[in-house]
Amino acid sequence: MTQKQDAADTAANSSTIDRRNFLKAAGAGVTATGLTGYVGFQGNPTLDVWLSYYTEGKTKRQYTDNLIRQYQNQTGTQINVTGVPYTSVVTEFQSARAAGNVPHLVEVMTRPGILAGGAGMVVNDLWQSSTLADKASDKVMQGHRVWGAQSTGKKGNLVTFPLGFRPYFTAWRTDWLNQANIDPSEVNHEAGSLHWRNDMPGIYDRLKQTQMGQRQGSFPDTTGMKQSDEEYLSLYIPQHGGSLSGVVNVAATEATIDSQPARDAIKMQFEYINRGYFHQNSINHGDEESTTLHWSGQTACNHIQDSTDLWGDYLEEQGQAMRNGQYTWGLPMNAGTKAALAWLPALGFIGDAFTNQQQQDAAVDFIEWWVGDTTRAVQNAKNLGFVPVSPNQIQNADFFAQTNMHEQFWRGACLKTLQQFKPAVIPAVPGADAITYDIPRGMHQSIAQQLQQGTGMDQAVNQATSQAATEINRLLQRNQ
Repeated sequence: MTQKQDAADTAANSSTIDRRNFLKAAGAGVTATGLTGYVGFQGNPTLDVWLSYYTEGKTKRQYTDNLIRQYQNQTGTQINVTGVPYTSVVTEFQSARAAGNVPHLVEVMTRPGILAGGAGMVVNDLWQSSTLADKASDKVMQGHRVWGAQSTGKKGNLVTFPLGFRPYFTAWRTDWLNQANIDPSEVNHEAGSLHWRNDMPGIYDRLKQTQMGQRQGSFPDTTGMKQSDEEYLSLYIPQHGGSLSGVVNVAATEATIDSQPARDAIKMQFEYINRGYFHQNSINHGDEESTTLHWSGQTACNHIQDSTDLWGDYLEEQGQAMRNGQYTWGLPMNAGTKAALAWLPALGFIGDAFTNQQQQDAAVDFIEWWVGDTTRAVQNAKNLGFVPVSPNQIQNADFFAQTNMHEQFWRGACLKTLQQFKPAVIPAVPGADAITYDIPRGMHQSIAQQLQQGTGMDQAVNQATSQAATEINRLLQRNQ
């Protein structure tokens, strides 16, 4: 395949497309949501695509419908979209694979384990022939190569193309900072990445001493090390010097949760709860709880896991506060390392689905068109939270920089994260749901119970992480 320009520049025909024929797997429980009002193409490639984010609200769905309609009309390639929630995509994909009826492309971000076990197609040659190969940041692609290595067992393989990246960053309430006499530049992107142990205790103490900090039920932070699921341990263990894929090694052959970096990360969470830095229930807080506490002023800092939270929640529901500068945006905190790019929205290529080169080329054309064009990259960011894969797109495009808040977010927190941080990734291993969520969650609960019974911190953490490693290794061996 020759290197291409944007498909929008070369497409000649405009057509209408029929409502997609749902995959047979839809009968097994897939939440299928197709586009309406189309007449089918004749003699052109057809791609079946599963998008999990498509199920997450009207804005994302309508934007994607319009995007795909535009591409279909320009190129004649039919894109059949099926919305499959993140929570059920693994089981639905297993059913589809057993039935021999898999999609060509599957969105992976929190569930890259579906690409393991030979499901993912190696796409190195396709990637090298793509225009995106010249645009995408090496930092972004490092994370994709980790997935490829885990999925195929060979270092350097790729099984995914990037749709963007979703950075972790901090959101601070400026009213609480003002009470603590903390200039925003001490904690936002201008400060760089703050160190968990060297920098944060002093900042947290100052926040606690304010009027807002003295209120009952208020804490400086809550999500700094919150939750035991894959999004967080896959980031915070690397931040303490552990594996870039969190609870397992990069090759996905051995647990890394029973290691000193992992124990340091887990122990810090409980220590900071005891010291009143983190909300007392932060281990059990999900994203919604944490964000609600932040908006109500019960916490000074919220760790935004991805930019969807900015556009989907803060910008839409806190519009006036955002415009008035009531929040300021900082880089991820670290514990001696800079690991941050834990969320990598991507499309994984499914080997069993592609039957000819025309389909493969069509898939590459579609992703190039979607991701590589700067104008569309801006709209992807606004509507989907996909930060562009190219630093030049962030630096040069007008990413809604009408306000200081936007400037802080795009060219401050997002650009610096992309340029400075190492890409931690959620593990792409068989049984990942149990490995990266169920087992670590049980580990956290065990530590909490032991501490309540009077067991010392070190002993409780060591025992629980050792048991978690045994359970993870057992699953890894069984699923090889």
